[in-house]
Amino acid sequence: MLGLSLIHAGFLAAGLAVAIPIVIHLLFRQRSRIEPIGSLRFLRQIVKEHQRRRRVRQWLLLALRMLAIALLVLLFARPYWNDAARQGLQQEVVLLIDRSASLQTHESGSTRLFEQGVAKAREEFKRIDANAIVHVAFCDSTAVNEVSVEELDRVRVSHAATDYGLALDWAGDLLANSSRTQRQIVFYTDLQRSGLPRGRATPLPAGVDLLVKPLGGGIVHNLTVELAEALHTELRPDREVVVRAVLRNHGPAPLRQVPVECELNTPQGPVARRSLVDIPLQGREEVEFPFRLTDDATYWGEVRVMQDDAFATDNRRFLAFEARHPERVLLVDGQEGRSVFTNETYFLETALRLTTDETEGRLRSFEPDRMVWESGEGFPSLAGFRVVVLANLRRLSAKDGDRLREFVEQGGKLLIFAGDQTTRETLEPLHSRQLLPGRAAPRSTAGPLRIDAWDESHPAFAPFRDPQQGDLRRIVLDRALLLEELVEEARPLLSSQGRVVCAERPVGQGSCLYLGTTADRDWTDLPRTRLFVPLMRQLLAHLTDQLETQHQILYRDIGHSSEEPGVKLVDEQWQVTNLDPREGDPRRVELDEFHRLFGAGNSGGEDRELAAAWAKILPADRQRPEELWTVLAWILWVVLAAELLLSSRVHA
Repeated sequence: MLGLSLIHAGFLAAGLAVAIPIVIHLLFRQRSRIEPIGSLRFLRQIVKEHQRRRRVRQWLLLALRMLAIALLVLLFARPYWNDAARQGLQQEVVLLIDRSASLQTHESGSTRLFEQGVAKAREEFKRIDANAIVHVAFCDSTAVNEVSVEELDRVRVSHAATDYGLALDWAGDLLANSSRTQRQIVFYTDLQRSGLPRGRATPLPAGVDLLVKPLGGGIVHNLTVELAEALHTELRPDREVVVRAVLRNHGPAPLRQVPVECELNTPQGPVARRSLVDIPLQGREEVEFPFRLTDDATYWGEVRVMQDDAFATDNRRFLAFEARHPERVLLVDGQEGRSVFTNETYFLETALRLTTDETEGRLRSFEPDRMVWESGEGFPSLAGFRVVVLANLRRLSAKDGDRLREFVEQGGKLLIFAGDQTTRETLEPLHSRQLLPGRAAPRSTAGPLRIDAWDESHPAFAPFRDPQQGDLRRIVLDRALLLEELVEEARPLLSSQGRVVCAERPVGQGSCLYLGTTADRDWTDLPRTRLFVPLMRQLLAHLTDQLETQHQILYRDIGHSSEEPGVKLVDEQWQVTNLDPREGDPRRVELDEFHRLFGAGNSGGEDRELAAAWAKILPADRQRPEELWTVLAWILWVVLAAELLLSSRVHA
C-alpha cells in the first residue's frame, strides 16, 4: 500500500506481541482499597484529581509500549519503499529479439537460441511495471517487425542474415520521439560478429539505455557450404561439366572424411555425386563434382554436407546453370595473311574461342571453323552451322548466292564484314537475292568515321546503354563501305553522321547482318580495344539465339523474412536464393565493443546488469538502499525514551 513493501513479511505475525503490554497492564494495575479515616473533604478532592492524571499516563504508557513492539516487529520485517509504479509512468522499453538465421543454432542439445530469446523476453515483459510503455519487435537484415505480446509464440526464426545497425536504428528512432525520461532497449541476440555494420555505426540517441542479453555460450562447431558454382558448362565430348563447392570449417578442430553430396536435376531425372573431404581447423577446402551432361538445358540442384552440426541450415547451398553445346560458326576468310596473326578472321576467331565460366545464365559458347575463300571455289556443306561469317570476300557467284539464300531461309544467320576486296559488285549476288539490308555504296568512304548513334533496343547492343559496359562512341573507322537504299524491313544498328554503317534484315527463318568495316585492323583499330571481344561475342550470341532462348539466372541472398533457400522459375527467370554464408560464422563480438560501436549511454543499464549478477551471489536478506530501518530505529529510540520517562512518572 502506498508503495510500501516488506522484505520479510512473515515477521508481521510477531505483531501479536502487542497484546503483552495489555496483559501486563490488566494484571498489574493498581487496585484501590477503602480505608476508614477521618473526614477529610479537601483530601478526597485532591486524590480524585491525581487518579485521573495517573489513568491518562497509564494509557499513554500502554500505547507507547505497544508502539515500541510494533516498531520492533517492523524492523525485523524490513520495510522499504517500492517506487516501481512511479518509475513505470516514466519508462518506455523496446524488447528487441534477433530472428536471423544464426538463431537456429542448437547448443548441447538444448532448444534453439531463438526460442530461448523469446522465453527470456516474455519473462522480462512480466517484470516490467504495467504503467510502462513496452514495444516488442523481431529483427534481421531484411526488416524490423513490431508485434504484440500475444503474437510472440507465432513468430518464426528467418533465414535472413544479421544486421544490428538496422535493428538499433529502428529502436533508437522510436525512443528518440518518446517524452518519457527512462528509455531503454533490451536486445536479445547471439552477438554474431558478422551482424556488425560494414562502416561506421550510428550511435543511439542521448538518454537511451542499451541492455544486451547474450544468447548462447560461445564457440560452436559449424561447417558451412560457402560457395557452389558450375565450371566448364560447354557440353563437349571431351570435357565434363564440373560443379565446384567451397566448404568452411568454423570449428576449433579439423574434420576428417566429411561426406559431401552434389545433386543435379536433369531432363532424365536427378543425378548425384558424393565425395569425402578433409577440412583443416578454421580453414576452407574445395571439392569438385564432375557430371557427364548431354542435353542443352538449365540444370539446378544443391551441394549439401551429409552430417548435422549445431547450425545445420548452412550445410547446403543451391545452384543453377545453363549448359549447352557450343554453336558452330563458319568463318569464311577472304584474304589469308602471311602468318596466322594477319588472317582476316584472326581477331574474330580468337574472341569466339575464349572460354568463359559464366554461372549466371549469360554463357556464350561458340565453336568456330575457318576456311580460306581466296580462290572462290564454292562453299562446303553448311549443315550444322548456325552462322556463316563472310570476311572481305573478293567475289561471290550466283550459285554461292543461292546456297546462302537457302541457308538463311532455313534459319541460318549470315554476318558480312567489308574490306578492301569487297565492292558493290562483289555483294551483288547477295543483294539480288534479297539478303542484304540495303545496297552497298559504289565505293568505300574514307574516314575517320566515329560511331555516334546505335539502336539501344536491339538485343546485341542493349548492354551498351551503360557506358561503363563499353562506349560505342569510341569506335573510329578509318574507312567503311556504307549502306544505301535500305529495304523497308531492314533495321539500322550503327550510324555515323546519319550514314548507316551496320544494319540487319530478317530473311525467312534467319537473318543477315551487315557491318561495313573489316574484322581485322585494316580499316579500324577496334580489334585492339577492350570493346572488341564483348561486342563480337554479343553480336554472335544474338545471331545464334543465345540471348533469346536462355533463361537468365539470378543469384541472390534471402531478401525477406518469410523466404527460404531454394531454386524456382519466376517469369522466365531462374532465381537461386541462398543463405548469406557469413551467417555460418559463429565468432562473437564482446559486449564492451558492441556498446562502444553503437555509442550506448548505458544510463543504468550496466548497473542493473551488474546488480542482477550480484543477486545470484548475495543472500536474499541483503540490505536494500531504499529500506526504512534507520527511520524506524530512530522512531523506536524516541518511543523507548518517552516510555522510560513516562513510566518513571507513573510509578513515582
